[in-house]
Amino acid sequence: MATPEAEPLQLDTSLIGALELDTFQVPYVHLEDQPFVHTQLRAGETEYTYDRSYPIKGHSAVMPAAIAELQAEGRQVLVAERNQRYYLYVA
Repeated sequence: MATPEAEPLQLDTSLIGALELDTFQVPYVHLEDQPFVHTQLRAGETEYTYDRSYPIKGHSAVMPAAIAELQAEGRQVLVAERNQRYYLYVA
């Protein structure tokens, strides 16, 4: 039997907003209500897998460049916020 952690967290797509970064926006969801950080998220038909995280304070020094690099590779990025960290998920 699969544990809850093994199942992707199904996101309500109406709760996905946008996080403003330097010169672009990235899809964003606030997950403070979740009891733990999930390794996989599902939004509609798209499944995202955890890639890395950044502290909210100081993220602007490196996170926008990391997201731009992932997007240049053709990856879709979703940012989730939880416990003073931004978690990057990619599809």
